[in-house]
Amino acid sequence: MSIFSQRIKELRLSHNLSLKEVAQIIGMSLMAYAHYEYGDRQPSIETINKLCDLYEVPSDYLIGRIDNY
Repeated sequence: MSIFSQRIKELRLSHNLSLKEVAQIIGMSLMAYAHYEYGDRQPSIETINKLCDLYEVPSDYLIGRIDNY
């Protein structure tokens, strides 16, 4: 599992959101979003930006360039 996958899962759980809820909020299918958490696919920059907005974190944190935000 990539650092990105780990962090989006941790953030989702800490915000008490389901996979389905996050997928709906950022405008994609459940399966498409689940592939990101499972580490099967890499998101577009647009998707990373949506996740950053949702969780109010910098993109550098999501992609593992920094450890704190």
